[in-house]
Amino acid sequence: MKSVSAEIDMLEKMLHELVRRPRLMRSAYWSANIECLLARPGLRVQDKARLAALLDLIGAVAPAGDVAQDLRADALAAT
Repeated sequence: MKSVSAEIDMLEKMLHELVRRPRLMRSAYWSANIECLLARPGLRVQDKARLAALLDLIGAVAPAGDVAQDLRADALAAT
């Protein structure tokens, strides 16, 4: 289970950095990774709570819509 805890540590660090730049966040990608970890058998209660908190963080910060779509809209607005 030590490897799962290390993976969660890595996810926490990456997501906390991405929170500062929500337009860079690919919420579907990160949510899928977290849900994969949650599906692993034998997770500790503490690890499940940390993963649930990360899912909440993604839901609270992630921009609505596709980032590529937002970038195209910004490019069109600039012309």
